[in-house]
Amino acid sequence: NVLSLVIDYANRGEATEQKQFVSGINCSPDNADKEMMNVKKSFGKLSGTAAYHGYQSFAEGEVDAETAHLIGCRLAEELWGERYQVVVATHLDKQSHIHNHFVLNTVSFVDGLKYHRTKTDYREMQKVSDRLCKEYGLSVIKTPKKPRQNYAEYKAEKNGEITKNQIIKQDIDEAIAMSITSK
Repeated sequence: NVLSLVIDYANRGEATEQKQFVSGINCSPDNADKEMMNVKKSFGKLSGTAAYHGYQSFAEGEVDAETAHLIGCRLAEELWGERYQVVVATHLDKQSHIHNHFVLNTVSFVDGLKYHRTKTDYREMQKVSDRLCKEYGLSVIKTPKKPRQNYAEYKAEKNGEITKNQIIKQDIDEAIAMSITSK
């Protein structure tokens, strides 16, 4: 199932020092997929989005694995710990680019309500992450370089496909060019 695949990717041994840097919030990291599915089954919520997979990056060479993992666990506890199951996996597989992965069950073990990620949730996650990073003396991004892109657009661009936003941008560029030359 998709949930198992995402958790397996986040927990993979070669990225996490043989799972040394994998933790579960309200679940065992070794059985997280089964435990999350049990929560979904108990509330009859097996359809829709199975989990949210997010990540937290740090400036290159700025943090060690232990600190990054501690920050990731604190972030997950603060944002989701009272209601959701989360796997936190710190990846060390990219040279000097330590980063955390979060796999969040969309169904609350408390009352079965589904988590729907909103822009407000994203801003709160960013705010808490920035506060924790500052607490540990780490840098934070002042102004993101580029607006976030949804995964489907990212994947399409990566595969060389034309996206709706590229067509809109091209149309706007043509309209501007025509208005400039027709004066």
